Amino acid sequence: MQTPSLEEPKATKLSRSQQTVFEVFVVLGVMLLVKDVADRFNAIGAGSIAMWCGIFVASYFMSKKGVSWKDRGLTLPVGAKSWLKSVGLALLTVVAVLLFMGLVMPLMSELLGVHIPESATDRFEFFLGQPMVFFIYLIVVIWIGAAVGEELLMRGFLLNSLIELFGDHKKAVTAAVLLHAVVFGMLHISQGVPGIIGTGGVAVVFAVVYLLNGKKLFPLIIAHGLINSISITAYYLSDGNIT
Repeated sequence: MQTPSLEEPKATKLSRSQQTVFEVFVVLGVMLLVKDVADRFNAIGAGSIAMWCGIFVASYFMSKKGVSWKDRGLTLPVGAKSWLKSVGLALLTVVAVLLFMGLVMPLMSELLGVHIPESATDRFEFFLGQPMVFFIYLIVVIWIGAAVGEELLMRGFLLNSLIELFGDHKKAVTAAVLLHAVVFGMLHISQGVPGIIGTGGVAVVFAVVYLLNGKKLFPLIIAHGLINSISITAYYLSDGNIT
């Protein structure tokens, strides 16, 4: 009669932390690959296309865990009080970001001796003097692509994945916020060092608002859309002189 083996079975599945790292790398990898291909074809809104491809992959991984975007904060406010709070928080976030970009970033750029390259805005020249094209770009790329897409992927998926990986205590959450900000900043490398630092700083602000507000994405989507709309509209109305 054979005695049962006391050896533990070999692990055939990734650990929870390994699975999280794998998912993050796959999602970001898909996004960067799509962005590269889209850029090669000079696709309008290449970043937004890449972002939504990453969202589709992230949705698959989340569904395998029984997690929905609603669980990550994609819900509408309920009731007048909740709407007022959300819109008010969005407007405060807009003010904070505009002050940061308008006051802190110019000083930092001068201290570091770096500036956003002129080529960073070249991709927007196609809609100058074309109001209908500009309006479509504003809705599709700025609001759907960037405001909704980046908040879903950066805050909804990436930040939560890093918190899940590092742990849900103060130091770990801080590390997750900073790392996710580095990733977000590096996605704007075409804007040079100021763009990386600026968008990284914005990511920190958005992450703090997201976490302190019970992980609700709606105020951030509104804030993100308004900030981008203000900057792109200024560029359009100035015929490309204000960047």
